[in-house]
Amino acid sequence: MKATLAQQKVTLLGELGFENAYALVMTRKRAEQLGIRTITDLVPHAGGMSIAADYEFFSRPEWAGVKKAYGIAFREQRQMQPDFMYAAVASGEVDVITGYTSDGLIAKYDLVALEDNRQAIPPYDAIMLLSPKRADDAALRNALQPLLGKIDIATMREANLRASGNDANSSPDAVAKWLWDKVGKK
Repeated sequence: MKATLAQQKVTLLGELGFENAYALVMTRKRAEQLGIRTITDLVPHAGGMSIAADYEFFSRPEWAGVKKAYGIAFREQRQMQPDFMYAAVASGEVDVITGYTSDGLIAKYDLVALEDNRQAIPPYDAIMLLSPKRADDAALRNALQPLLGKIDIATMREANLRASGNDANSSPDAVAKWLWDKVGKK
């Protein structure tokens, strides 16, 4: 990736500290009842369970990779609007959903992202890139530097949950200020 970016004169400033990958997600309560922490733990239960995903996931390479790595098969596969999947799993309408590891709704609904212990889903690390026009901007680099490696997954989930609200605290400026107060001083 660095070589490709260098060819395009894009600077990789660094990683932010979290990833936004696909994950299999279920309620914490059900996962604990069944002793499920990883996708491997889910496999023996999947035949009696339903899974919901967005409209494209089941045709994506990530799903093919999960099926190949784990040999997993669910009783039912459903496609849903992403906005409805989290409430559907929280209410028990479906047993498992595909979500994004940094989604704030994971915390809101007390869900868990199952560990992909066979690394079937590629990582999607959040990184900071600088365009060729801004690569030499020392002030910008200095302003962004405190964020590198400082935003863990729990903090990003909370920021995303805050951003999904409908009040003054959910504006881009308010969430950015909250995030800076949380990680900019570490």
